[in-house]
Amino acid sequence: MAGGAILPSSIYVGGAGGNLAVSYYIPTANTNNAGAIEGIAAVASMPAPSPAVLQFNLPVLIPSGICKLRALAWANAASGLAVVEISDGQTGPGSNIGAATLTVEPGTPAIQQAWAGSAPATTDTMVENKIVMSTLPTSNFMYTVLANFTNSSGGHSWTLAQASLWQFSLIWE
Repeated sequence: MAGGAILPSSIYVGGAGGNLAVSYYIPTANTNNAGAIEGIAAVASMPAPSPAVLQFNLPVLIPSGICKLRALAWANAASGLAVVEISDGQTGPGSNIGAATLTVEPGTPAIQQAWAGSAPATTDTMVENKIVMSTLPTSNFMYTVLANFTNSSGGHSWTLAQASLWQFSLIWE
């Protein structure tokens, strides 16, 4: 049985130097007046590495399948690249969440999301990335994801010149 999505129970962007905020995005084409979505807003032209800490309360019954981090993003952009490094780990009750070992997910970086103005156009369109997580979730633990929005990683540079919004969840496929 695949499952999810589990949304974070806690989002902390206070260590991001003002480059990230919990905010919302409304597409320029919003004819139904219901296009608003809440998540982590990233500034345009990311000037420095900016961490977002996501904490997920894991359920009693872990779904079968492969645990993945699903990253949805929006930007009113016709070009540009966003670069996000992902690390993860977990903490059991009675343990220090700040001392949990985090595993860096491969991909150099894990997310390299490009925006395009021509086919397939991504301006104001929800884009999706899925990252297989190295840490196997444990029932009733707290699962930590460190999403580091960075200006440069693995030879890739943040070139997205518009603000973007990101929403993360855990899924099993």
